[in-house]
Amino acid sequence: MILQYNELATDLGRIRRFLASSSEQRQSSDQRRFAYIACVSALYSSFENFAERVAFRFGQMLLAEPTNCSAEQISGLRRRYVRNASALLGQSLGVGRYRDVTELDVAKSLASCLDESTSSIDLRLELIALHNSNLRLESLVELFQWAIPDLLSKIRDSDSVRKWMSLTPDVSESTLMGVLKNELDDLVERRNEVAHRAIPDEILSYEHLLAKVSYVEAIALGLIASLAGPLLDASIRNGDSAPLGTPSEYYQNRRVVVIPSLNLSISEGACVLAPSMRSMRWGHVLEVRVADKRVAGAPAGEEAGLLLNFAVPRKASVLHLWQSPNSDLASPPDGIFGSQGPFGAI
Repeated sequence: MILQYNELATDLGRIRRFLASSSEQRQSSDQRRFAYIACVSALYSSFENFAERVAFRFGQMLLAEPTNCSAEQISGLRRRYVRNASALLGQSLGVGRYRDVTELDVAKSLASCLDESTSSIDLRLELIALHNSNLRLESLVELFQWAIPDLLSKIRDSDSVRKWMSLTPDVSESTLMGVLKNELDDLVERRNEVAHRAIPDEILSYEHLLAKVSYVEAIALGLIASLAGPLLDASIRNGDSAPLGTPSEYYQNRRVVVIPSLNLSISEGACVLAPSMRSMRWGHVLEVRVADKRVAGAPAGEEAGLLLNFAVPRKASVLHLWQSPNSDLASPPDGIFGSQGPFGAI
């Protein structure tokens, strides 16, 4: 999923660089208008493509181990597959965006999902990521409804969205959910206008377009953080991660923890998980200190101070050592923890 976000981040960076390098004052009204059309189209299309590919990759990762999913989740996935297969078979397959999928592909994928004798599912992006019309906020969370029913509240409470809220004028706790919905609705409507109707007279300033980019970035990071939670919880249940110890002291805004007695040996660069009731943060050990001296690692049973590249959540208790990190998640993207990431993110 990190790969999919990195590709989106590349697109967002290109849009930002274009807007930063262009001067509205030196452009004609037509130049500004066509720049607006290009930016709105690219921004929405990049986000939609990102969401669809993340839905597919998340499904692959969650279904990789039979124990990762509950019976309720599998039942939800099957219902989604039946509904989406019916809708997809009504499309013109073999052409356009569905040029690489046939009726037989859809039938085989659906049959594998409905086969209760095996946990192996022939997952297809076209089926699991199918959505009606444009990708508004409700459509975004519906892609993952089978696995995470409360995804919208998780995105709302994510670190990246909280930081975005703190930097956005006139957004408060009481208005946040409405603003999140309205912002994506507005992007969808503007994209539809430039895609299906005449060249618009009303356009956004470059400043407002940059604000749209920041919004998409925050929502995308919040989505990745919210989806990572159940995957990392599963790694703890499956034994890929083990309890490292319970911190007794916190320093530097909870980025330094002291564990009085390590359950496992720890070294610099190791991956650490910090689960809490509301969220999951994870990252790497930047420094290990024993008796106030920096060391390459510390053995089990030792008291050690750990400098992390994220702030441990306040309601977290036991830290876990991720012994078999998944490369898809091991290195969280910049900004995913908002102001709770590395010190440079504050």
